[in-house]
Parts: sequence; C-alpha cells; structure tokens
Amino acid sequence: MRLNKNDSTEQKSWFYRWVVNNRLVAALLVVIVLLTAIYMMRRVNFIFEPISALFAAVGAPMITAGVFYYLLIPIVNWANRKFRLSKQTIVLIIFLIVFAVLILGVIFIAPIIRTNFVQFAKHWPDYYKHWSRQLLVWLDYPALNPIKNWALDANNNLNKTIIDWSRSYLSNGIAGVGWITHFLTMTAITLVTFPFMLYYMLKESDKFPKYISQFFPEKTRPSLMEVLYEINKQISDYLRGQILTALAVSIMFMIGFSVIGLPYGIWIGLLAGPLNLIPYLGSFLAMVPAIIIALLGSTNLLLAVLIVFAIEQTLESRLIHPKIMGASMHIHPVTILVILLGAGEMFGLLGVAFGIPAYAVLKVLISRIYLWWRQNSELFKS
Repeated sequence: MRLNKNDSTEQKSWFYRWVVNNRLVAALLVVIVLLTAIYMMRRVNFIFEPISALFAAVGAPMITAGVFYYLLIPIVNWANRKFRLSKQTIVLIIFLIVFAVLILGVIFIAPIIRTNFVQFAKHWPDYYKHWSRQLLVWLDYPALNPIKNWALDANNNLNKTIIDWSRSYLSNGIAGVGWITHFLTMTAITLVTFPFMLYYMLKESDKFPKYISQFFPEKTRPSLMEVLYEINKQISDYLRGQILTALAVSIMFMIGFSVIGLPYGIWIGLLAGPLNLIPYLGSFLAMVPAIIIALLGSTNLLLAVLIVFAIEQTLESRLIHPKIMGASMHIHPVTILVILLGAGEMFGLLGVAFGIPAYAVLKVLISRIYLWWRQNSELFKS
C-alpha cells in the first residue's frame, strides 16, 4: 500500500516529531546540552591542561602566522592571477621585500624611537613632579577637596606599589630572571618559527579546505565548504581592516604630533597604532600620554593636541574606517563593546584581541545551524 504525500510527516522519525518540529523541546534540549557541557568542562578541566600547554608552546607562532597570512594572501592571489607565477615564487619574493623593509626600518626608524624613549625615561621624574604640582594647583579649591584628597591618596598608593614591587622583584630575583628568560625564549621561538608556518600557509592555502572536508560525509561537503569560506571571509575582512586602519591612524598621529611640535610625538604616534586595534577605545587610550605631555607644556599645545585628535577621529570615522572595513562584519557597535568588555574580563588581553573574530566565527556557525533547523523543521512551513 502506497502512502500519500500528506502522510510523509507522520512517517518521519521521532527526532523530527519531538525535537526538530517541537520548538519548546528543541530550546530546552539546547539549554540542557550547553549547561551540561559547561558543567563537565569545569569538572574535568585537568583534561585540557595538555592542550593548554601545547597552545602555550605553539599558539604564539600560529597566531602570528595567521595574522600575516590574512594580510598577505590577497597579494599572493593577485600576483598569481596577474603574473602567472607559482605561489612558491610569489611567497619568496614577498618575504624578501618584507625583510628589506624591516632592515630599512631598523636602520632609519629605530634610532629615532630609541632617542625619544631614552629622553622620555630621563625626564620622566621631572615630568611626574611637575604634573603632580600642577594637578594640586588646579585642585586648590575648597569644593574640590574630596578629589584632591583622592589624588593624594592615589599618588601615595602608586608610590607604595612601586616600592613594594621593587622590593618583591629584588627579593625574588631568580624567579624574575626566570620569567624574563622564558619570555625572551618564547619570543625568539616565535620569531624563528612563524615565518616557516606562514610560508606553507601561503603556499598551500587552496589545499586546506579540501583537507578538512575529506573528514566529513560527502553530502555535507558543499555546505561545509560554504561555512569555511564564510568564516575565512569574516576573519580576513576584520583582521585586514583593523590592521590597515591602525596603520593609517598611526601615520596620522605621527604627522599631526610632529607638525604641532609635541615632544615624543613620533613615539606616541607609533603607540597609537597597536592601541587602535581595540575598536572604539584605542584612539582614546593613545591620547592619554599625548594629553599628559601637552599639560606639561602650554595651553596652546594642549589645544593643538585636541585639534589633532578631532581631525584624526573625523578622518577615521568618515573616510578610513568606512572605506577599509565597510559593513562586512555586520556587528553593531554596542555589540562590539559588550564583546570587548566580556571577553576582556574572562580572558584578559587575548580576549580583547580575539573576542570579535571569535564572535564572528560563532555567529556564522550558529546562523548555519539555525538555517538548517528552519529548512528541516515543520514549524516554519506555512
């Protein structure tokens, strides 16, 4: 006996009847699975210690290679199409160019940065005393006594903290030397190993999605390739956009501070670039040292610094950021701030740096799962 099409729904498995086509049960199961996974991860966190140790060893070079990969892969693909050269040849040429640029930077820019840094370190005690006295003069009003007392307490606490830290460091000199040695060793390992990782990532970029897809059933491979492509596009758009924007911001600050004659302007401009990798907050953080140094000068210098900041913000928000970033991420600014605060609280500096790319990846995966549910569930069919 043949079944009618109307009876097809009844012939579906219990999974479709009780899970896929039952919105309440599906929601409850998702919540239960998530809570169970979180609970189990907390109970068996010792299982992840080897993974954590492995990531601590290879994480830095892999992340560094990944960032440079997303910066250089468009150039590699363009040169491959334009000049019909092999990717291996193109990658070697790019490596030679980058190496030459780094050598020129060390020769011409490093001495300027070193001179600024040495001068700043030499005059820092005088700057600190002058700024403290100036702050007390500004707060020399009865109505501002609470703020004045707080500033004095903060100053005393800062001095006490520095003294305590110095004593602790001196008393634990061996441990401090060990930490510095470990840091320098990991930095050296990263600098040596990440170029090799980057070379093979650029050379064999087309093979990676196919290699991943072979571990999945054949009928799911087209969807998997789409997901990998979308994740790759989200991460590449974000990283390239952020780094190019940070470079532009750094150049604008260096030019602006040099024009107005701000002491250590080039050094502060270089600092503004990495800080600008923190969305919406980096430029404001970079302005803190500029304003402090301007306060040690004159009112005109402070006004000039604020004008430079206003021009930079206008160019960044109206011209540079829309042109470079566009609307590719489709993430609301409020969402970005919430991600930064939450990821920073949970994972520290790494959370701030990689919270938004991780959110973009999760957004793609969850969107795909939800799309599959809509396509396979009777709840969304009219």
